[in-house]
Amino acid sequence: MAITKYESFYTKLSSVVEKIRNENEYKTDSIAFAHWYLENYFKLDTQEIGEAIIDGADDTGIDSVIIDEDNQALTIMQYKFPSKKENVNGEIAQGEILKTWNGFNTLIKNEMPYIGGNTKFADFKKQLEDAYITHFRIIFVSFNKGVIANREMLDRLSDSFKRDTGSELEILYHDRDSIINIYEKLNRTNNISIKLKYKQMQPAYNVQSRNIDSFVGFVNGKDLVKSIDSNIATIFDENIRLYEYGSSVNNGINRTATSTDQADMFYFYNNGIVFICDKASNSPASSEINLTSASVVNGCQTLTTLYNAVQNGKLNDEVYILVRIISITDYSERMRITEFLNSQTPIRDSYFISNHSIVRDLQKSLLEKGYFLERQINKYQYAMNYGQKIETKEVLELEKTFQYYVGYWVDKYASLAKRGKNTLFDKSKTEELLAGVDADKVIESYKMYSKISEVLTLYRKYRRNEHNSEFSRYIGVSQEWLKNNVNELRFMNTGDIILLNTYKNLKNRYSELKINVSENEIIVDGIFMIKAIFAEQSNPNFSLLTKSASSFSRIQGDIKALSGRVVKLL
Repeated sequence: MAITKYESFYTKLSSVVEKIRNENEYKTDSIAFAHWYLENYFKLDTQEIGEAIIDGADDTGIDSVIIDEDNQALTIMQYKFPSKKENVNGEIAQGEILKTWNGFNTLIKNEMPYIGGNTKFADFKKQLEDAYITHFRIIFVSFNKGVIANREMLDRLSDSFKRDTGSELEILYHDRDSIINIYEKLNRTNNISIKLKYKQMQPAYNVQSRNIDSFVGFVNGKDLVKSIDSNIATIFDENIRLYEYGSSVNNGINRTATSTDQADMFYFYNNGIVFICDKASNSPASSEINLTSASVVNGCQTLTTLYNAVQNGKLNDEVYILVRIISITDYSERMRITEFLNSQTPIRDSYFISNHSIVRDLQKSLLEKGYFLERQINKYQYAMNYGQKIETKEVLELEKTFQYYVGYWVDKYASLAKRGKNTLFDKSKTEELLAGVDADKVIESYKMYSKISEVLTLYRKYRRNEHNSEFSRYIGVSQEWLKNNVNELRFMNTGDIILLNTYKNLKNRYSELKINVSENEIIVDGIFMIKAIFAEQSNPNFSLLTKSASSFSRIQGDIKALSGRVVKLL
């Protein structure tokens, strides 16, 4: 029997999943698959993945949770990875779908108590009690056909939820085709070819000396989505930003596109979509244009909103949209076109800091020490792909590097580095936060965050397997003690930045007191100090405590008052 492409990709992905499972001691392939997905689709780092994943019994059908308080958004996900390749042609069972739906309601509704024993789920529910969330997403992620037979049922449940709560809810389906696209994106440069059916398409401006052609026309919304449907995960390869969930602008786009009285005005309300490609071949007779090595470089918000509307069966047939196509093979010009097209609308403040003179100087200083600071998103990979050789042992992402630096060095704003890192890039704070930055400080904070990340991973391995003794050996306790006291260490699920800041302050205080201890010993002292302070709370909400300014201030104050080494109260 011939092997299908799905079975072939299943075999490739299975080896990746197995490696992740072994490295992290996950109990199931589906949770290891969740790790892979969160890393490669949502671009989460190790600690963000650890914070998001729910594993173990009583998870209510929810395998990961992302709370984005900046955008007032909550995303929950269910993952299914078949136990054998023959099952890639199946669907997610109705019982599993309803389990996740009920779990979603249990998570967000105060009147529905959680009576299970999964502490991670309980922590998320407690965290949401104090979070202002107006936009909800449920994503079913599976390496099979996903959800087909039960979509109408989910549509009814979704409509009922929206009527009852007045909140936005999106249900997305990332099936085996979506997963293959994500996998391929990791292993290839852009080679997407699409065939776009249009209502009207005319040759437009061209520059022969630069070998640039262009077309302008308009396309039916459903035809547009159909043309990119199988490439939705990779069609934005060259776009500098992706879909912004919870955006009021996107909500407005969706309202117009799904309305009964305004859909025919969509063309006039919207700026349209811009494709960039290596080659465009137009067929006027069939009203189709073929694009080779295509990418959407402007209009990601619009196209993703239309795609979601089609997925939910809501897109109005009357929606038409302006489409521009730029055919160009000069990748340096492609990059500039992408940059300029995306600079004409508001962008995140973190993009502006990349051009600050201090950051430019910092990039040079770091490169001299073997670190490449990415001032522009994906700059390192882009440079390497197109001939620029950069000698470096580490690539540092600007946002995360700045987060670690502030969390480590700037006590005043350390809590912001955890609870709202986007606010770190507020222009009113930029000069103050950058005032003392230098390459050595950045490297120290980055290295220490990496070390603390490893320690938190040891903790999570124990939570997944109580026979694993790596964490107990590291903090110097018995397995029995750890088993009896592990609930008081739950702050470590979200404690990366508070432990980072605690380490720095302890290190400095021990130096002042001439206490000679190792790096690992300081980390362990920090863990026990935080544990003791949080234990003063009755029924503590660890997620809130680990990002609270008062928690950071309390710990900083207690460290300043130390006259000797932290005492472990075992």
